[in-house]
Parts: sequence; C-alpha cells; structure tokens
Amino acid sequence: MKPNRYTFLVVPDHDGESRRFSLSRNGTLFIIIFTIFMFIGISISYVYLIPLSLNYKRMESRYNDVIGERVEVLELYRDLERMKQMEIVVQKALGMDLGESDSSEAGLSEMMNDYPIKLSYLNNVPSLVPIDGVLTQDMVVSNEEDIREHYGVDIAAPIGEPVMASASGQVVFSGWTTELGNLVIIYHGNEYFTYYGHNELILVKVYDKVKRGDVISTSGNSGISSGPHLHFEIWKDGEPVDPLLYFPELNKTNISVK
Repeated sequence: MKPNRYTFLVVPDHDGESRRFSLSRNGTLFIIIFTIFMFIGISISYVYLIPLSLNYKRMESRYNDVIGERVEVLELYRDLERMKQMEIVVQKALGMDLGESDSSEAGLSEMMNDYPIKLSYLNNVPSLVPIDGVLTQDMVVSNEEDIREHYGVDIAAPIGEPVMASASGQVVFSGWTTELGNLVIIYHGNEYFTYYGHNELILVKVYDKVKRGDVISTSGNSGISSGPHLHFEIWKDGEPVDPLLYFPELNKTNISVK
C-alpha cells in the first residue's frame, strides 16, 4: 500500500529544535518534478544561452574596435592636415621661398596649389561609382541597439574587377582590417573620405596621389564577407554619408532587402 503522506525531518547542525514537515503524496511528486524541470532549464541555459551571450559580446567588442579604428584614422589625418597647414603659414611668416605669394588671398591660394592634399572642389567630391555591379546592401544608420549599423553600400561584383577612385585624392590607409579585409581609404580634401573594402588586391600605398577613375584595387571577398563585393563608404566632416545621395543611379540595380 502506497503512503498518502510523507514526513520530512529537518535536523540543524547546531543545538536546536528539529522540525517536521508533512506533505501529501501528490505535493511531494509535484516538488520533485518541478525541481527536475528547473534543473533541466538551468542546464539548457548554460549550454545554449551563455555561449550565445559570450559570442554577442565578442562581436560587439570587435565592432566597436573597428569603428574606433575608423574614427581614429579620421582624427589623426585631420590633425596632420592642420599641422601641414600651420607649417605653410609659418613658412610664409618667416619669409621662406614658397613661390610668388603676397599677403593677398590669391597669393595664399596659389601657394596651396602645391600642397599635396589640396584639390579642386569639383575633383574632391565623390562623383564616380567605383565599380560596375549590383547593389546588394543599403546604408543603415540607427540608434536602436538591436540593429547593426552599416555605414556604406555593398556592390556585388566578380572577384578581380577593377575598383576605381570615386574622386581625386591621396591614400591615407592601405592594408588589412578585420572586418573589411583589404581596405583602401582616400582623403579628398574638404573633409571628404572614401572607403573601399573587401578587396582582393590593393594596387596603391599610403601617400599615393590618385585621380578620379584611377584603378586602386581589385574586388574580392576578404575580411568578414558573405560573397565577392565592394563595400563603399563616404565620410564627410567625420560622419558617414549615404552614397546613394551621390549616386542615385545605383538604385536601378538595387536588389537589397529593405
């Protein structure tokens, strides 16, 4: 005959009064089953949820590192620009030979034409789609934490296709990054920067001067990439700008998921 109730005796380690608890058979079974399910739930959490949480933290840290690198490049090069500007002003103040330059703005403008970064206004604005291809990803900027931002556009193209400078300028970065693989960054003057990521081969080096339409690399699938494409960004005054504002014709081939 099965008992209808169970009695539990609690005996303290120190001197004290023992306590008895009596539970019905159904109540005891409920507590046992509940404890088993709680144990299973906690085990599943440790097996699945904790690794997912750690992976998210690693991705978030890597993403913040990449953004920090980009901002640092912009800030460092902006400081370099100001330092060279000051050098020219000091040279002029000391009367050093910088060509025919008087105190007028025309003289200063003529002097700055020899400055390696200074370009004409028309040439330093991105005005050429850097590669022939199909737009597969729009720019995404959001303040929501669960939405991953995408500071440029992705243009799908076969590996080895020529990538052209969108505007004239000077190469300020040429090398490997974790996210964008083989990356080229060009400074165009007037606080314009363009980024060209996931390249297969890089054909320019830092300090090289390029003209609009010059081939600077070949398209590839380097870095964190799901397929061959060019990642293209435009930055102005330290902020990312949607390339579709400059190249609305890209929308004709836009197959990105909204």
